[in-house]
Amino acid sequence: MRAGDPLEPMNRVIFTFNGVVDKAILVPAAKTYRGVTPKPARDGIHNFLNNLRSPVILINDVLQGEWSRAGDTLTRFAINSTVGVGGLVDVAKRQGIKRHKEDFGQTMAVAGITPGPYLVLPLLGPSNFRDAIGRIPDQFFSPLHYVNYNGQNTVTDVRRVVNVLDKRERSLKAVKKLRRNSLDRYASYRDLYRQKRKQKISNKELDVQALPEFDISKK
Repeated sequence: MRAGDPLEPMNRVIFTFNGVVDKAILVPAAKTYRGVTPKPARDGIHNFLNNLRSPVILINDVLQGEWSRAGDTLTRFAINSTVGVGGLVDVAKRQGIKRHKEDFGQTMAVAGITPGPYLVLPLLGPSNFRDAIGRIPDQFFSPLHYVNYNGQNTVTDVRRVVNVLDKRERSLKAVKKLRRNSLDRYASYRDLYRQKRKQKISNKELDVQALPEFDISKK
């Protein structure tokens, strides 16, 4: 059992379960989505989803005292929501204002809170105790969390489904390659997740392809 992963036996069981769900449901759905949706449309949907997450990123930028990055996030949101037709076109990127990601897990890390043991969440994928807890406030940071119709948050539910399809479609090739080349996929996912989070917290670019996340709660 590797240090920092005291829950490895349980994690491996959940990891296997996630893999079964991925192969049985997510991969066919992602391939169908790719087959029926032209790439320009998929890119527009991806940009739109990214733009919707801007308020969450902005709040975490501010909480971390990253004023310059907060300014970039606010500017991107303003430009893409107007000139970019609600975010379908990433006009801000073309103007040199790159998107970055922030979440409350990163905010807690900046505040000095340690990650705790590695954790694989059912359907949600790789995480740790700190990042798992950080998902909760991020949900409340999203304005869409408060949009209800007949007592149900249908908008958020639809967004979750489309977000999963978008993420999984974009990671089809990377995941296939990882599964083919890894002697121990569980260990590979764990190590890549840790590297990915470390780079994000330090605001550096990660030179590896992003891990797939079976994330239906991301705002």
